[in-house]
Amino acid sequence: MAVTNAPTSGQLPPPRFEGGIAGWIRENLFSSWFNGALTVASSVLIILAAWFCLRWALMDADWSVIATIGGGFFIGQYNTELACPGQNCFWRPQAGLLLVTALLGMVWGVVGGVGKKVALSVAVVSALMAFLPYSSDDMGLDVRILLFINLPAVLAGWALVRYTSLITVQRLVVFGIITFLLILLLLRGLPGVPGLQPVSVVNWGGLTLNLLLAVAGIVLSLPIGIALALGRRSNLPIVKLLCVIFIEIFRGVPLITLLFMSQVLVPLAFPEDFPQNSVFRAAIIITLFSSAYMAENIRGGLQALSRGQVEAARALGLAGWQTTLLIELPQAIRNVIPAIVGQFIALFKDTSLVYIIGMLDVVEIGRAFIQGNPEYLDNARELFIFLAIVFWIFTYSMSYVSGRIEEHMGVGRR
Repeated sequence: MAVTNAPTSGQLPPPRFEGGIAGWIRENLFSSWFNGALTVASSVLIILAAWFCLRWALMDADWSVIATIGGGFFIGQYNTELACPGQNCFWRPQAGLLLVTALLGMVWGVVGGVGKKVALSVAVVSALMAFLPYSSDDMGLDVRILLFINLPAVLAGWALVRYTSLITVQRLVVFGIITFLLILLLLRGLPGVPGLQPVSVVNWGGLTLNLLLAVAGIVLSLPIGIALALGRRSNLPIVKLLCVIFIEIFRGVPLITLLFMSQVLVPLAFPEDFPQNSVFRAAIIITLFSSAYMAENIRGGLQALSRGQVEAARALGLAGWQTTLLIELPQAIRNVIPAIVGQFIALFKDTSLVYIIGMLDVVEIGRAFIQGNPEYLDNARELFIFLAIVFWIFTYSMSYVSGRIEEHMGVGRR
């Protein structure tokens, strides 16, 4: 009697409705009667919510207030006649943006992957801003050209890394610091230099102000937080006590209160003739406030490490500072990347609180415009939805980059 053998080449195809889209839907959405009912009810609610929201956004909402404020969202009162009399200063923030896109192009060349997506996204959005319906007084042809050439600028930064050996990771960090200082120089100006008439920081505002404070706080709070975390774990009583006092004070006082106090306390820490301004004071307070929380995040990562690694390092003859800097600290930072990025996101959102001390950030620009123009009171909903979307774009971008970094470093996997 002949026996028919089953085919041995390759795997058998999955049963019907068990593979592909149909299989996924069956397994994840309709695996039981309860999950099926929940899926149907949720789908109905989502469809109804999407229908009413899209109908309002596309048919009933009046988005003209966004175009009316225009460049004020990005630079506040920077280009007003009071801030920059007799000159068009609008090009200076755009030139700073051009430096940022070129730097991101270098990051793309060095890092690749997520760096490419971020660099191209910033360049494309910046180039599209050149076609927004600004009035001729707000944005001339020269500024529109500066915005559009963000595309070739990011490609030039990438080509500089790809086809030369001038840019390394260490040099990229240096270039980043130089770029930040150049942007500050462009915004502040230099006396006696044509086209760089000094602009008081009182007139800095909009999204530019939020980003400057966030970048300064993020860059400085991480090393300060690491130092505080190590100091809190120190065996030196005085060092440990000072770090504990600093952390607990800044974590126990609301940021709004600290911003109010910055107008009085920060000047006491510097000589009387030391140049100070509201942006400088706010940056110091936001940085110190974030550093206290960052220190606890880093300390949590250090405490989560196995004691056996420290003992193994000592058995190999490594000094205490080598064990901390080369073994403990890298692993601790790797383990708390989600907490660190969460703190950075909170810091960026907290920059909107500087309106308390009279600074016109992007949210305060919108609120002040609505309050000063009663004819736009009915458009407050559209205005604040737009501002919420702007903040969401930046915070989601940070979360996305964090996720890719975690995936690359294998966070959560053995």
